[in-house]
Amino acid sequence: MELFHFVIKGVRFWIGGVLISGVFALIYVLILYPTIHRQQTLNDIGLTQERLVLIRQMIPAMTAPLKSIMKANQLEALYEEILKNPDFLDKTIIGLSGIDLKDRNNNKKVKNKIDSVRIQDKEKDKNQMHKELVFIRNSIRGVSQYHAVKQYLDNEARESKLQLFTTEAQVNGQQLNYERAERQLQSYQELQRQPNQQKDLQIILNLSNNEERIGDKGSLNSITEFTGAKYLPLGNRIVALKSEMADQQEAIHISHQQIKALKLSQSVLRQLNDAFQSIDYRGNVIDLQPLIEVVHHFREAVNSNYTLEEIAALDNLEKNLISFERDGLKFNNNLPAIYEQKGRGFMLALSLVLGAFFGFMLYVIQALTNRYRIRYSK
Repeated sequence: MELFHFVIKGVRFWIGGVLISGVFALIYVLILYPTIHRQQTLNDIGLTQERLVLIRQMIPAMTAPLKSIMKANQLEALYEEILKNPDFLDKTIIGLSGIDLKDRNNNKKVKNKIDSVRIQDKEKDKNQMHKELVFIRNSIRGVSQYHAVKQYLDNEARESKLQLFTTEAQVNGQQLNYERAERQLQSYQELQRQPNQQKDLQIILNLSNNEERIGDKGSLNSITEFTGAKYLPLGNRIVALKSEMADQQEAIHISHQQIKALKLSQSVLRQLNDAFQSIDYRGNVIDLQPLIEVVHHFREAVNSNYTLEEIAALDNLEKNLISFERDGLKFNNNLPAIYEQKGRGFMLALSLVLGAFFGFMLYVIQALTNRYRIRYSK
């Protein structure tokens, strides 16, 4: 009963604490409490969880040169968050796959899938919040396109070097086989000119119907007499060799055309890479028109008598650039925005409990102080 009397006696303290903290919490909740703006956009730019992690890592570096542009658009606070808060983008950009990513029964391929991307931010001003989310969404598109184009140019340059080396090695092998066939043809022609007292025999070959597979694929490029040729007259062997040598000459000619096309591709790719490095990133999808103009410049070059292989190489480069430009302008299928103000009731209730607790603690401290003063005053 004494404890109950003690608690009731201090009712004015903890009720006062509840009222004071409740008033301040109510003012904060109604005026200053931030609104969560959450919006999802369909993933139509081929994002995966791994690529999304990479894009989050790239956005700060790509955003750093945009300080003046973002300041002009009143996005200074967003600029500071992106560059100085490491966890901001992880909490703001979330890839959703439509499944429970924590489910251990799902394989890595399923977990890596992204159906939509959720972008969320906290800001009391809805207009400012909308501007920030638009910038973040454009950054995801722009950085994704930037990375894809950069990766394409690098891969094409490496692949072109490898193909050029392989094709040149192939031409060397073809020419070596052709020289061997020439020497063999000369030997046959010399034998044909020598006197021969024997009559040519008609040989009927008994060829098997069973398929024979050649293990060494490299031998397919060699000029050799067909099966049973050594049993045929020299005239037939010479005709067979000349036929295969003609085919080999055509193959060498085609390989030289391919080499010219690969060298042209390398020249175009070098200039494309230079043009790409000179493009200013503005926090949005990049303008690929300068890259396409590089290809057009090669097409319209003076005295450019291109072969069909070279024209095909230019067509392939321009087609891929146009594809990047088209894909980069997507990512506009946004679901309706959701404005949430969750947590206000919890914050208000928590402030009332804390106000009552601190009010009661103040009463306990005052009561102990009075007891101490009365005891030692006697």
